[in-house]
Amino acid sequence: MTIRSAGTYVASGQSSDGNIVIDVEDDDTVRLVLNGLELTSQTTAPIYSKEKNKLIVTLADGTMNVLADSGAYQYEKEGDDEPDSPLYADGDLTINGSGVLTISGNYIEGIHSKGTLRVMSGDITITSAEHGLKGKDAVLIYDGILTIHSGKDGIKANNDSDAALGYIWIDGGTIAIAAQDDGIQAETALVIRGGEITITESDESLAAKTIDILGGLIDAVAQDDGINSAAAAETEMEKMMDQEGVYTRIAGGEVRLNASADGIDSNGDFYMEGGALYLSGPVMDGEGIFDYNGSAALTGGTVFAAGSAGMMQTFGADSTQNYIVIYYEETQAAGTRICLTDADGTELGSYEPDKEYRAALISVPGLESGNVYHVITGENDEEVTIGDVQTVIGEGGFGFGGMDGGMGGPGMGGRGMGGGRKFSEDGEMPEDFQMPEGGEMPEGFQPGEGGEMPEGMQPPENGEMPEGMPGGRGGMGGRGGGMGQ
Repeated sequence: MTIRSAGTYVASGQSSDGNIVIDVEDDDTVRLVLNGLELTSQTTAPIYSKEKNKLIVTLADGTMNVLADSGAYQYEKEGDDEPDSPLYADGDLTINGSGVLTISGNYIEGIHSKGTLRVMSGDITITSAEHGLKGKDAVLIYDGILTIHSGKDGIKANNDSDAALGYIWIDGGTIAIAAQDDGIQAETALVIRGGEITITESDESLAAKTIDILGGLIDAVAQDDGINSAAAAETEMEKMMDQEGVYTRIAGGEVRLNASADGIDSNGDFYMEGGALYLSGPVMDGEGIFDYNGSAALTGGTVFAAGSAGMMQTFGADSTQNYIVIYYEETQAAGTRICLTDADGTELGSYEPDKEYRAALISVPGLESGNVYHVITGENDEEVTIGDVQTVIGEGGFGFGGMDGGMGGPGMGGRGMGGGRKFSEDGEMPEDFQMPEGGEMPEGFQPGEGGEMPEGMQPPENGEMPEGMPGGRGGMGGRGGGMGQ
């Protein structure tokens, strides 16, 4: 079936070898309501929206809908490579409604838009040979249930030719990802403001040039770095340098990471401003709990991070919240509880790391200089008096420190020499920020120096990113930072 005029269409029924083509003028809008549709194509995409029009797919309430392709496509011309997924759009694609959609992407992608891909609602399950949910210009998720099993990245935005595009914005929903490559990967910016994100399998769980975590619950397992912020790099030396405009920022929400390589790896800066970070990092000394090339500042939030000791980097000179670094004489078994209490025994926080560990970093709001606290690891109770910003228990940390952080060891993992950039004290969004109908991207979103969110964020039409968005994560050597990448 070919749709040649803008409007609303309802599709239902079954076909084992059929497809729907949307072929309307650029900028025209077609709403396609899936009302119990089971559509498989043996030669192409079951649903294919041509040109730069706008496709809205609505999942009718109470319906089950299935789209599947085969492992091979037949194209009209040699060299053609689109469509490449069961639900494919050359322009913008929006998915909403309260029904169920199951995607089997046996050829390449699961759902693919070459424009902006928005998920507003719906219960969507994707199994794909390569990327699960891919919007070239942008991916925006506001609600719904997403379950993704992908042969490459789970969620991806990959426009590397326009610095204002290639971003991912997550504001809500329940997202479960098992990916053979990155869990969520953006070419430029990744912003997470809400939702529940569970990544049970990934190479790197979260990856982008700039990463802002402002809210939500993230629970991720990575075979490589837990979080990686990096820009394109042509040489190994460039990967080890401080990359301008690159950062990871945690200002809200709760982040739980289980990483086999670096816990948080930034080829630029790292900022911990609010929320909570529970990190079970590497067990090998060639990797670090934190690995950053620029500066690192701790100004708020709760941190319980445990892992290897050899490449230990701590926070830097711009830190305003006190923290404790512990080096253990013996390796602590996985699951050994770390608990921080005040002098009276009141628990201030605790964590049971997923892996064995030789070092830990702890911080909670209100950790006061001169006061006595207790760090209880398993059965061992260590009394500690808080010094100036960083207090070290034990000896260790034989790796390289960053430009802004120290190496570890008694007095060596201190405040460092460099200066970091600061964000707002509480990491809150501006008071006048309003989410628009349809969940478009806010106008004026542009991480400035240090990545602070601008005042007066307001939503534009069509959810487009403003000009000037820092660009370019991918390309050669886009991952890794410091030693042991």
